[in-house]
Amino acid sequence: MQNNQKKTTSMVKKFAIATILMLFAATSSFAELAGMGENTATKSEESSDGIKALFGISGGNSMITDDGTIFMNLRIGIDFLPLISAGAWVSSIMSDVKNHNVKQQQMVNYKAFGGFVELFPLRIDKFSLSVPIEIGGGAVSALEPDDEAYESEDYFFIADMAVHFNYRITKMLEVSIGGGYRMFAGIEANNLENLDFCTPFGELRFTVRE
Repeated sequence: MQNNQKKTTSMVKKFAIATILMLFAATSSFAELAGMGENTATKSEESSDGIKALFGISGGNSMITDDGTIFMNLRIGIDFLPLISAGAWVSSIMSDVKNHNVKQQQMVNYKAFGGFVELFPLRIDKFSLSVPIEIGGGAVSALEPDDEAYESEDYFFIADMAVHFNYRITKMLEVSIGGGYRMFAGIEANNLENLDFCTPFGELRFTVRE
């Protein structure tokens, strides 16, 4: 029990450091991009510049052990308009999946959290194209029909990259649709492995921006 607590504490520290480094890198990148675009910025772009808060909720479909699975995702962060956003995210999956390594279906439960950076290479009026990049980690456990409780947790690292098409419905509300690829490392318990989780995914997202 103490070993698991130590592992969890160590992982939380590592993820916190990774998130801080990502936010620092995002801030530095924004400063460089902003400097490059100063001479060509239009008046409308200048009026929209600034640091603003964002909150987003999303869901989508991914594949775990070749079974379709729904995930939910929450994120909170800051817009460095109009070029970049950065912040933190948390994601969760709880779903029955058919694992080819066991006879019966497993109820898989995982939770992950980390940091994100989202780049906006193209903006046309209310439309924009963005590239969100996420890194983090979490824990996964599995429950089989004869089990009374979830099997021991297995800790993992996670990273994904996607392309999103965004449309600003109102001044504050934005809807996005897109997809990408998610990678895992460190899963090797409960008859599960990394390749059971590495998957393409589609995502529908709603974001409220200040």
